[in-house]
This record gives sequence, C-alpha cells and structure tokens, in this order.
Amino acid sequence: MRLSKYFSTSVYILIAGLALSGARVISRNHEKPLLFITKQQSSLNVQTNFWQFFSLGQKRLISSVIWISTILESDHEHYKAHDLNSWMFLRFNTISFLEPKFYENYAFGGMYLSIIKDDLSGASVIYNKGLAQYPDDFSLLRDAGFHYYFEVGDFEKSLPIYKKLTKFKNSSQVITSTLARLEANQGNKEDAFNLLKSRYDEASNKNSIVAKKIFLQMYSIKAETDLDCLNAQGKNCSKSDLNGNLYILVEGKFCAVRDWKPFHVRIKKKPAENSGPDKKIIKL
Repeated sequence: MRLSKYFSTSVYILIAGLALSGARVISRNHEKPLLFITKQQSSLNVQTNFWQFFSLGQKRLISSVIWISTILESDHEHYKAHDLNSWMFLRFNTISFLEPKFYENYAFGGMYLSIIKDDLSGASVIYNKGLAQYPDDFSLLRDAGFHYYFEVGDFEKSLPIYKKLTKFKNSSQVITSTLARLEANQGNKEDAFNLLKSRYDEASNKNSIVAKKIFLQMYSIKAETDLDCLNAQGKNCSKSDLNGNLYILVEGKFCAVRDWKPFHVRIKKKPAENSGPDKKIIKL
C-alpha cells in the first residue's frame, strides 16, 4: 500500500517536471504575444452629472486634480471616430463643467485635441465653450480660428472669428490675408481688396517681401473682378490692371498682361499615410 502510494507520488512529480520542462522549451522557442491596451481603452471617466451631486462644493479642487492627471497621462494616439468619446475630450469637457472659467482647459485642451489627438469634433466643442467664456481673448480666438480654417475647413465658422481678430492691435498680416481669402471665397471681393489695401497702405517699405505679396494678392482680386466683367460684356468694367496696364484681347477673350492666380481659399488633398480618407491641406 505504501509502495503504491510512493509510486503514485513519483508519477505526479515526474509529470509536473515534464510539464515545466516543456513549458520552458516552448517559452524559449516561441515569442510571447504582446498585450497592448491603449489609453483610450484603460482610461476612467465619470459622467458630468455625477459631479453635479457629489462634488461636495469642491469643483475647483476636483477640476484641478483632473487637469493634472490628464496632462500627466496624455497620449498622442489619433482619435478619428468623431463621436465625442475620446478620453481626453471627456476629461476636458468635465473640467469645463466643473470650472467654466478654467482658461487653460480651453487654450491648451482645444489645441491638444485639434493638433495632437486629431479629435476635431472634440476640439470644436472645447473651443466653443472657451469662446463663450472668453469671447475677446486674442490667443483663444487665434487658435480657434486656425482650428476651424485649417484643420476643419469650416470657412463659415472661421469667418467671424477672423473678422474679430483683425480688430486687435497685434493682428498680423497673415490674419488679414486669411480673412481676405475667406471674404473672397464668399464672393465679397471688394471687401477682400479693401482689407489688403489697408494693410498695404500701412507698410512703410513697399518693396518689402510682405508688401509685394500683398500687392500681388490685390492684383489677383482686381484682375479676376475686371476680367469677369469684361468677358461677360458687363457695363462700367475697368479696362486696366492694378499696374495701369490695359487688358489685352486674346482669341476673343480678355486677359491680363501678367500671370495671376485667383485669390480665394485653396485646398489641396493629401493622401493619408496609411489608409483612410484624404485630409484637406489649406494654404495661405
């Protein structure tokens, strides 16, 4: 009886030893599969209506803690779903609920979602909330305008933002040029021309690179307007370009004596690096 029990124990030990040896051989000869969990899958977010009842009057403290943890845990994985469910957007949105005057949440949160995460829908929501709280903040207006114009391609949304930006003293020529393109794109060529002319008149050196570029833009607007009028046989059409040169008739069609390009929003499509829809590239 004891002998049988001894052999039974030995068999178990032998089987266990063989199993361990086999596992060791398999482990050495086969690469282990990697287990990768994205931050989107592992992040914890609490619905905003929870904080409405359980913040205990500490909304500012809670929003600061959420902000710090979000910055420390931030990732750069693109989010393309456009369903307002990216983990960083949910954090920034919660902060905007807890502390609506949290400026950095809009200034840096909107930019991070737009540029780094490529969560354009989420960034739009954050920028809208930010502009509702800080409607006259130059930096926030500039970044929101860039987001809508260059990233989203929503020209109607970006137009009033750029109109507001041009009223600031520190408004740049790029902002004026962008607004002029938006106006021209809406068919307001006269407004676009006057915007550029005011900037050109302010230039102390008319031979500078910036002044020359503005002049070319003005030339394009005038040439397009005049030639459309002349070729449509309209009335009171201007017959000379911005340099004073007469338009010439070539094969029954009026043309300018120099090359020019239509002045409006120009969009180039660039194929995505791997797959998916093309992304709009908007040039100044």
